[in-house]
Amino acid sequence: MTQGIGSSEYNALIGQMQGIFGQLSSMGAIKGGSYLNSIWGVAGNVEGLVTGNDAQKASALQGLINNVLSIVEKLGNQEAARARKEVKEGEKKAQELTEEQKKALSELDQSLEEIGSDIDNQRSIVDTANGTLDASQQKLEEKQELINEIIEQIQEKQQELASTTNPETQKAILSEIQGLSGQIAGIVAEIETIQTDIQAAAESVEQAVIEIETAKGNSIEVQENGTLKVSELAEQGAQEVAKTSQTQAAGVQNGITAKALEAAATASSSNLFTAAEAPKLKASAIDNGNACGIRTDGALRNLRTLMQGIGGLNENINLLNTFKNAIGGALEAFNGCVGDYNTKIEPLITSIGSFLGDGGVTASTAALDAAVQTDLQNIDSKLSDETPVEEEPAEDSEEQDKEPAQSGNINELLTPNVELINPFEIAS
Repeated sequence: MTQGIGSSEYNALIGQMQGIFGQLSSMGAIKGGSYLNSIWGVAGNVEGLVTGNDAQKASALQGLINNVLSIVEKLGNQEAARARKEVKEGEKKAQELTEEQKKALSELDQSLEEIGSDIDNQRSIVDTANGTLDASQQKLEEKQELINEIIEQIQEKQQELASTTNPETQKAILSEIQGLSGQIAGIVAEIETIQTDIQAAAESVEQAVIEIETAKGNSIEVQENGTLKVSELAEQGAQEVAKTSQTQAAGVQNGITAKALEAAATASSSNLFTAAEAPKLKASAIDNGNACGIRTDGALRNLRTLMQGIGGLNENINLLNTFKNAIGGALEAFNGCVGDYNTKIEPLITSIGSFLGDGGVTASTAALDAAVQTDLQNIDSKLSDETPVEEEPAEDSEEQDKEPAQSGNINELLTPNVELINPFEIAS
């Protein structure tokens, strides 16, 4: 009568629906239930109504009624006006389901992009911090070489200082040692800047770890909400498929009723006593025939739309799996970067201690500076205490070629005895 009755497309779509719901059930997206069995039962009974013999059709009709009653409490009146309303409502629901599926898929895709980007950004921060640590380690090694070169020069000056008793020479050497020590102090100041860089890198990594924990929480929430949305749409889709099956079954029944009414109208018109009923029967036949076409065609049309939305839920499931794997991979990469950071930061902190700690080069140069200062003060004090004495010109002799004796010579200095670390090595 119409495309919907016994439509191979309708039956094929029902079969595909059954497979899709089976997949969604296996994924835990939908639990299924007796009403789903009723849907497939309705589809089978509709097929029996169209293709079976009389006995099979009678059995199918009874089965159809029983299954339809398991979906809705009663079929109600079957007329064209109600059929139009019914199909229109089904069309609206089918379109809403499809739109909701696409919206959920789009939101999930956006969340994947946002959270993935956030994790990548935090990993980039840790990568930058690791780069800072590598550069800092290289700088420290360069400073170590410079300091060792200066220490060797200072030790040479200490030896010179220990071998002279001339106060002016001693003061000159002490001044040179002061200058060399000052160079070490300048290098130490640069190391303090490196320490500041390392501290900033550490703080950025700590903040990145905090941000990642937030991203993890968001990721879990997105996956849970995404799975819940698929479940809700699957349940909603199952209900709408049930309604299309109800509409299809009611449409087939409309067709059967229309044929019966047409036959009754023909028979009534030939009978004097029932002729008055013929127009009513004819109108009812037409009404049921129209309802048949509206329902069966509308059910097929709505089922096509539902197929888009319900079939699209597989995309949501696949994207959820992609989401889980992609986020998991991004988090693993982040954790790897943090592991590298942890491997590098501890030795660097120890290295900084070699320069700035109590047993480091700063402490030993501080002792050197103190000794130099004390020696300079002692030399100046001795020189200021001396009283100049006029002496007669010496007669020519071999003693004139010798260095004049000076009562103010300083023989016991502290600076030559200050021990410096040589070679200075960075602890790790």
